[in-house]
Amino acid sequence: INRMNPNGAYIRNKVPPTEVKQKTVAIIGAGLSGLAAAKAFSERGHKVLGYERHSDFGGVWDPERCYPDVQTQTSKTYYRFSDAPMPDSYPEWPKGTQVHRYFKKYAEKHSLIELFELGVDVEEMARRAGDKPGWTLTLKKDGKARKQDVDFVVIATGMFSHKNEITHEGQEEFVKQGGQVIHSSDFLLPDMVQGKRVVVLGGAKSATDVAVSAANHGAEQVTWAYRKNIWRIPYYIGGIIKADILAGMRWWEHQLSPCRQTDMQRRITKLLKPV
Repeated sequence: INRMNPNGAYIRNKVPPTEVKQKTVAIIGAGLSGLAAAKAFSERGHKVLGYERHSDFGGVWDPERCYPDVQTQTSKTYYRFSDAPMPDSYPEWPKGTQVHRYFKKYAEKHSLIELFELGVDVEEMARRAGDKPGWTLTLKKDGKARKQDVDFVVIATGMFSHKNEITHEGQEEFVKQGGQVIHSSDFLLPDMVQGKRVVVLGGAKSATDVAVSAANHGAEQVTWAYRKNIWRIPYYIGGIIKADILAGMRWWEHQLSPCRQTDMQRRITKLLKPV
């Protein structure tokens, strides 16, 4: 039976390891979901083998993958593990370095560090030979490949594990003349844009953050190009109400466009879109 602690987080009764038929569970990715999965399976007596291709925990919040000034777009009230609120000293919308520190401390507190192997690429996942249940993973680290048999696999690589890189006509000549084309995840140091003319392609959160960061860190000029305008909502509505509180309400769903809409739903969506 689940119960709630004084902080409002649900507490799940732990199953004694002696009552569990132990399985070997591979977890690919050491970000938010990977850490949560590792904790859940290890608490229930299973053997956890975690693999992360980067050199640190945190997923997209790994400092090696974060652009300057990155911060959450969801307040710390909601962006957190259910059993561990973010520190009171953190701002309502924490910076990337603070989120990374929070994840790392969570992993240390629950002894998850030793469950993961860093710097490992999972190159292949195939059914085990001989009709045996489970999976065989092909792992590669430091140029050396090896196999690992497991019973279950949790894929916790997230939505942003691969860069969405594009090329344009004339790009090769632009680079030859000294220009630079990078993905937002490669924008790691503020001095990369100092005194330079910067063009940011895209109109979502990363593009917004990068354009503002480049302007704040000494770029000579910042041009922001995108195909379609997006409604940008401030952190506080009217300077009082946190926007993500409204985002959790059902009426907010009417501003989204589901795959299948009735005529009435389309009218409501169109009516509320400017709100």
